[in-house]
Amino acid sequence: MPHSRPWSPLSDAEWEALAPHLPLTGAGRPLENPRARLDAIFQAVTTTLPWRHFRSAAARTDTLHRQYRRWAHAGVWSRLLRLVARRRAPRALKAVADWVAAAHRRSYRLLGIPVLTLARRLGMRNALPGPSWMLPNPDLSELVLRAIHTLLRGPLTRRQIPFLRTCRALLRTAGGRRRIPACLVPQ
Repeated sequence: MPHSRPWSPLSDAEWEALAPHLPLTGAGRPLENPRARLDAIFQAVTTTLPWRHFRSAAARTDTLHRQYRRWAHAGVWSRLLRLVARRRAPRALKAVADWVAAAHRRSYRLLGIPVLTLARRLGMRNALPGPSWMLPNPDLSELVLRAIHTLLRGPLTRRQIPFLRTCRALLRTAGGRRRIPACLVPQ
């Protein structure tokens, strides 16, 4: 999915809207320049380059990637995605919605299925790492399993077998595709 807004440094209003939601304190040394680091992370996630090929003046690549991973595990990208998905989100947050979606999308490899579930439930399709019909769908899986358990409470009849076959096909679909063609992966 192309970004509707190409990367540029954060404006003062955008930084003021994002800063309260970032864990800027904690164990260890404080961040030198958190705004520059967030800028560099947004620049990295809006490119098609892998982390190892990305270069930034703000910090070394491995430092940026480590910070990105820490914030992913701390739930920062999910929290920011929830904020930008709100209808009444401030204009400054709406302006960085594509960048937040890109950061959230890249966290899929670190965090797994919960990333997909959150993006789906918020209706943020640009935060998904591929077409929604090719990705695992835990909500559909749970729905089908509930239907199967309800059906299997009583004795199985011949008329129920086609329904079970349909449920099996739905569960296969709910599992997602093993590989997504590169042409369908959002950039």
